[in-house]
Amino acid sequence: MQEKANQQLDNVQNTIKSLQDKIQNIENLIERGSDCIIIQYGSHSIKMNKASEMLPKKFRNLIGYQVQSQQKQFQQTDLTVIDESLLLLEQKLISKSALKAQPKSMRGKPRAKIEVDLRNIRGFLGRKEQKQPQCTLAQMIEDKSVVFEDDIFTGEYLVRQPIKHGFFNLTENYNMQDVIEDLYKLTLYGLNCKLEVRNMSDYYCILVIPDIFQRNQIKMLVDMLIRQLGFKGIYLHLESVLSSFGANLQQCCVVDIGYEKINITCVDDGVILPGTYVRKNFGSKDIDLVLMRQVTKRNACDQTVQLQSNNYGDLLQMEKLKEKACQLKQKEDKLNYNYELHCLRNQKEKRFCVQHNDGLYISANTLFESEPFNEIRKQDMNECFDFTGRLFEMQYDPEDNFEELSGGIQLSWYWGSKEKEQQYFIEGNQMLNPNYMMPLDHMIAYSIAQVQDPEIRQKLANNILFTGGGAHLIDLVDEVQALLIKKFQVMELNEIERVEIIRDVRPIYIAWVGATVLPKTESVSELWITAQRWLGNLEPQKDELEDMINQFDGDVQQLEKKLIAFAKKDKEKDRSCEYGLKHLKEKIPFIW
Repeated sequence: MQEKANQQLDNVQNTIKSLQDKIQNIENLIERGSDCIIIQYGSHSIKMNKASEMLPKKFRNLIGYQVQSQQKQFQQTDLTVIDESLLLLEQKLISKSALKAQPKSMRGKPRAKIEVDLRNIRGFLGRKEQKQPQCTLAQMIEDKSVVFEDDIFTGEYLVRQPIKHGFFNLTENYNMQDVIEDLYKLTLYGLNCKLEVRNMSDYYCILVIPDIFQRNQIKMLVDMLIRQLGFKGIYLHLESVLSSFGANLQQCCVVDIGYEKINITCVDDGVILPGTYVRKNFGSKDIDLVLMRQVTKRNACDQTVQLQSNNYGDLLQMEKLKEKACQLKQKEDKLNYNYELHCLRNQKEKRFCVQHNDGLYISANTLFESEPFNEIRKQDMNECFDFTGRLFEMQYDPEDNFEELSGGIQLSWYWGSKEKEQQYFIEGNQMLNPNYMMPLDHMIAYSIAQVQDPEIRQKLANNILFTGGGAHLIDLVDEVQALLIKKFQVMELNEIERVEIIRDVRPIYIAWVGATVLPKTESVSELWITAQRWLGNLEPQKDELEDMINQFDGDVQQLEKKLIAFAKKDKEKDRSCEYGLKHLKEKIPFIW
């Protein structure tokens, strides 16, 4: 009896010890990323934090410079051009019973009030004490000559947005040097003020980059992070692949609905399948613009407030309203809602209310009836990011062979004439034309259909992963699932009997979360492109030097001759593959 009790006690103790070892192992894995900072640049926000943390710090990818008020104004988008297409969309939704033909009007007092505001604007509520970065930006931040985050809404500032559609926002008045300088200041602000990191040479960096990118721009980013900010090493990986890591999926179709781009790719075991890229220069910002026009046109907003499409603060309010209230189908229980919003006029806060209206449903449905998006873009086609290889003008890099991205698709960036852009807009392949929006379900179905293996197609349709801030629409998942099932039937993809969409609780962070996996792998020491490797600060071959010293027989003159010959040989040796761009191309796990 005593022996049996002792045996049970031993089993319990062994179980406890095993659990303690597992806990210790998990703690070690988490701690392993404490010397690595993950950075993801987006059109809307910059996300960064240590890989050992659960979620990133996030702040707007906008920087403001104090200038005269007359220099601040940007051209405003004429939203009246979409009125006709929105009317047709409304009639179509009524015919499908997604909208009531004669919705109930506002009756009596509102039953509920949902507050969507800018409470965190420090200019209104008294400035919170905040640690200032110990860097060259400290004085500029203190005297307000440069501002970040919500401070850009509180005064007369020239606001710059360095990233647009996932690329550098290059214009005639905003060149590459200006973009890099602004990204440097924004990154330094985030590191110093958000993460409270001062000495970047103690940290490695994982840079999350778009699936389709401009090589020269990525090289500039890498150089800025290593040369100017001083990270001791860097590693690059693609958003969609990292999203699959974050969702723990081996095969999935990643649908990234960002602020100014929609990117769809199919991922299989950490590799993007050739030919499955679908990229559109549209995003949740376009829904905000449509919503702004609907709110104004339906007189749902206080008449004392004139919403402006070129005002970042007004767009932010539409973004918050969209996240709270936009749906694809009408809900009668919300007809009497009021939404309280805030705006800035003449550096003063102004509160106003927006009544619940049909525009909240019509705006969301533009993802599937995209003509209003194309009407907006027709008047703003002064840039074109083409990746079909049909139009091809760019600044060549002598050490960067312009390889095919995949499946014959190439990426180029150009500033062309209006006639050339308009010709491409009309004649180009509509699915591959990034400046021509198509229904979201059509793009997803097209991407999956490019995969030749029926078994893999079926798995992709069962694992559609939604990422990005635009994936937060309330009933988006149910609508896309229903539309895709019909679409696959029309395309006669009979092996696909079921569609399942995965939307993480925080889809906007899922690529960043996937990046936190990399520093915890056993091969992490082999990943890094070190600062010495990137900059070409290479030491002579130590093994050969040690052999010479070990074989020293006392003849000093003979040793000197050997050392001189070795130094000459090492200097003349072609070591270009050991540093810089060629070294980067050997390290990264995707096609450069």
